[in-house]
Amino acid sequence: MTTEEFCLRLTRACRLPPGAHVLAAVSGGADSTALLCFLCEARKRLSLEVSCAHVEHGIRGGESLRDMAFVAALCERLGVPLYTLRVDAPAYAGKHGCGLEDAARTLRYGFLTDTARQIGADAIALAHHAQDQAETVLLHAGRGSDLRGLCAMRPRSGKLIRPLLEASPDELRAYLQGIGQPWREDETNQSPEPARNRIRLRVLPELERACPGAGEALCRLARAAQRDEDFFAQQLGALGLRVTALVDGAAMERAQLEPLHEALRSRAVVRLAEHAGVGPLSARAIGEIMRSFDTETAVVNLAGGARAQLGARYVCLTRAHVQPETVPLNADGLTHTPFGTFAVRDAKAGETGDGKRSQVIPERMLRGCAVTSRREGDRMTPFGRHTPVPLRKLMIEAGVERAMRKSVPILRAEAGILWAVGLRPGEACRSPEGERAKLVTFLGGSGGLRGAGDMQKV
Repeated sequence: MTTEEFCLRLTRACRLPPGAHVLAAVSGGADSTALLCFLCEARKRLSLEVSCAHVEHGIRGGESLRDMAFVAALCERLGVPLYTLRVDAPAYAGKHGCGLEDAARTLRYGFLTDTARQIGADAIALAHHAQDQAETVLLHAGRGSDLRGLCAMRPRSGKLIRPLLEASPDELRAYLQGIGQPWREDETNQSPEPARNRIRLRVLPELERACPGAGEALCRLARAAQRDEDFFAQQLGALGLRVTALVDGAAMERAQLEPLHEALRSRAVVRLAEHAGVGPLSARAIGEIMRSFDTETAVVNLAGGARAQLGARYVCLTRAHVQPETVPLNADGLTHTPFGTFAVRDAKAGETGDGKRSQVIPERMLRGCAVTSRREGDRMTPFGRHTPVPLRKLMIEAGVERAMRKSVPILRAEAGILWAVGLRPGEACRSPEGERAKLVTFLGGSGGLRGAGDMQKV
């Protein structure tokens, strides 16, 4: 890779504008050292501001400290500001019950993100190259991923850029040798313990012997998968599918999803999971959800206690252990709640409200009133009746599916439930003629059960 090719990768594949501030993640190995040197060569051509970040993970003792000293000396010579952090990845792994590689990655990426924000960097440059890409495709395929996993790494993902993704490790070492720049070697890269190392040291070499050019073919597969995923995303966006926000997730009508080809339907479910704060969904979980469309109702348990619940009308993805807080209702003006916003004002003569989005309530009943979610055993006396009815029964009669019942806002006073918002008011809302009353209006908005007019397009 030449400097000209590197600059093209930066501006085109990585979509980095001239004058941008780039934070380079540099370990001291050949790949990241080449990345920093290339960025410094591109600095004048593209008017870039270049900074460097290095994390000492507390894994390799003195060697790790010498890596840090090497990076510091390199940055001083190149005139690049350096930001460093020393962490204890083994202790983090033990505390959080994760592998050492995962712990180091979590700590490293957290530091990179925080540093980029603090110094105002426009992008974080990573030194992943073509062999890393081939390894990632194999790892994801072996773990049963779908097309999303075969996309592997993209040249740009949010703030992360990978301008070396088309370069081979040999090219990068040849470049460093050509400019007389040494680098550090990490002996842990030769350990057969991490799965990625076994792919690099054993699987890929054997695959290359059996199918020469296999590494390049795997990179082409990733580019093809990215192309196809981008097309599906474009098609999905053109459909204008609507999502209903829930306090603990999100929902989408089955009628929107069922006519779709399964390729689009599965991606719509992935998009729904993003809105719900659930995921990422595994290919196996997506497959189970897809098969559930053949039944009238179904529940699919997901990672972290999340659930996909298919009812007669909706597909709901919900997070575990979400209990909306109780919020006192302001007697005048706005009240923001996990369900959305409520507005309260004096009722005008003759106003009653529609019983679903607005309701007139005697002022005396609103004292100590709060917005809550449904509780087990809740009962309400519906307007016009004289005996209480289980709130669950009212929700069933109104067609509110099980997964969505937590998202129905309940206006609760000391005397009991005044109003199940979106369903019907209670008898306690009856306002005798001449008594001061307030109009309570549910404006929707932040995360509660919404009407069709409040649905979001995805």
